[in-house]
Amino acid sequence: MKTSQLATKVITGFLKFKAGKPSPLFASFNVTGRCNMKCSFCEWWKTDIKELSTKEALKTIDVVCSLGVPFFDLSGGEPLLRKDLVVLAKRVSSHGCLVSMNTNGTLLDKNSVSEIANVFDTVVVSLDGPKKVHDMIRGVPGTFDRAVAAIRLLKAHGVRTGVNSVATPWNIDILPQFIEQLRDDVDFAQVQPMHPYPPSEGNVPNNEQVFILQDYLLNLKQSDHGFLALPTEFIKGFEQFFKGKIQKICHAGQLYIAINPEGKLLACPARSDLVIGDILNGSMDDKLKRRDNARWRKVSACKGCWLECTVGVSMVLDNPLKETPQLFSLWASRKKQKGN
Repeated sequence: MKTSQLATKVITGFLKFKAGKPSPLFASFNVTGRCNMKCSFCEWWKTDIKELSTKEALKTIDVVCSLGVPFFDLSGGEPLLRKDLVVLAKRVSSHGCLVSMNTNGTLLDKNSVSEIANVFDTVVVSLDGPKKVHDMIRGVPGTFDRAVAAIRLLKAHGVRTGVNSVATPWNIDILPQFIEQLRDDVDFAQVQPMHPYPPSEGNVPNNEQVFILQDYLLNLKQSDHGFLALPTEFIKGFEQFFKGKIQKICHAGQLYIAINPEGKLLACPARSDLVIGDILNGSMDDKLKRRDNARWRKVSACKGCWLECTVGVSMVLDNPLKETPQLFSLWASRKKQKGN
């Protein structure tokens, strides 16, 4: 798929959005609820949720891609726990979508990296700090070393590779130095506050630590615009997030949608309770347009969040001339590496 075709999808979706017609540009499919980590800020590893068969997952992908979604992320849980992940990613790619994956990296090895490299445009690996800090946050010893090994394998195979760090009270003081050390090892970095919002009392770092991180990220954004894959306004909101005073920014079900492991359509990837309907049962267009029921009222009542996959996406499309070029650079550089 040529860059111009991707641009057409984005522009068409953006114009529909501005006209008040839901046309998601980003889809996140949590292909499994299983996870091999025990992260202190996450509940996935504690859940037991049914997941779709390969046939059902492929059909789900077809339905979602039929909406003209240009950006499609496969996540979890830990997506690499699904043995058919490459099959699913190939189906996404066959629809002309940019396909990405969020992973903890621990299951990627020299035997699987070639297949991953051949189908994924971008892979984001979770890395929350130096070895001791990362392993403590993720709850499993040895996680850091395996994640770093995965990053090296991906880079060696020409995959555009990024790192996502979750800012918590346990790592916020070392994140600036840690991210600086990564600049020669990955193509881009993302940082986001821990979820949910508002943060509980024990999950709030002191104001000085938040300010130092925010100031570092803003300076990095200005000096090396392509490395930090975050909207400027998103970074500026860190301080307000930890104070519990964010200004809600939400285009759930309009600019982005999510699919849970059972194949349920969610308005927002951060709210498992906001189920719009079963993707494999009935029209997707009807589900997205029917905005007067109790489920959609829950979206309006949500206090908000400060996640890159929701707020960050909304900010990009609210200020497309400033932020959207980053999306195309991610895609275009990857296709160049593939020789397409």
